[in-house]
Amino acid sequence: MFQILNNNSMKYFILSVILFCGLNIKIFPQEKNFTIRTGAGYYTDVLGWVDGPVMWIEGGFKFNTGFYLNGRVSVASIDWIMSEGAFKDYKTVALRQMADVTFSRPFKLTGQHFLEPGVGFKLKREYHFYPDFSIENISGTNYLYTKYSDIFYEIGFTLYLDYYYQFSSGFYMGLRADTNVIWALGFEGLTISPLFGFRF
Repeated sequence: MFQILNNNSMKYFILSVILFCGLNIKIFPQEKNFTIRTGAGYYTDVLGWVDGPVMWIEGGFKFNTGFYLNGRVSVASIDWIMSEGAFKDYKTVALRQMADVTFSRPFKLTGQHFLEPGVGFKLKREYHFYPDFSIENISGTNYLYTKYSDIFYEIGFTLYLDYYYQFSSGFYMGLRADTNVIWALGFEGLTISPLFGFRF
């Protein structure tokens, strides 16, 4: 009985080791399947021609097909002039927080130079700092109404193109051009920034 239990335990142990090794090869291959990249640069709203700085960070996983599935978060701050209200002609700020899920594929140009186009979906949360106030007289009583900000969400598509030089260590650096198409509005934001990344 003891011998049978030992044999069964040994079988389970050997099967577990084989299974783990097989999963380890699939999940953690020697090829560099993960990437992380980041950048900071120039952002403009092509509808209103207002601009400001943008910062972004992105991580991706490479499939056997050569395509990467990427997730990106970015924040852009743009200055603009209010066109109405009590503070008309005053400068204020809009803050755009964006999340993207994209697919991309690198193409080797020559040597260690690459182009990587990508396309995906965007969710944008926008804060408009829009101070305003109004006074209304209702039945002989004055009421003061104040407003500080507007928050709204938009969805759309992302299109981008990366150019970079890949070093043998896995580090790469280059330039990103990125735009987005917001549902029912069309082309809106444009980002130009350097990019720095690493494959591992």
